[in-house]
Amino acid sequence: MNRLWRTGKGGAVYRSPKYEAWRTPAIWQAGVQAKSVQFEGAYKLTMLVVRPDKRKRDLDNLFKAASDCLVSAGIIDDSKCEWLEGRWVKDGPQCKLIIEEIENE
Repeated sequence: MNRLWRTGKGGAVYRSPKYEAWRTPAIWQAGVQAKSVQFEGAYKLTMLVVRPDKRKRDLDNLFKAASDCLVSAGIIDDSKCEWLEGRWVKDGPQCKLIIEEIENE
């Protein structure tokens, strides 16, 4: 999260080059994997992440980029997220996102 945005001269905020390089292929990959599925209503987003190394990291910081990617791919409307769940896992894909429709209570 701390490396997603940069501030330029005059206070203009822009995406960092590293974030931009990750973002385009991530949006494409999300669209391919979603197979044109769009979640119109309330949903739960679960993120399972393998720690890349032993450094101290904040799991909650990963949700912003992942959610923005899903929005840009046309899969979700992040204003309709009712439930976030995240967990560090020992193995598997580096980052696995699971989206489940939920009924509003």
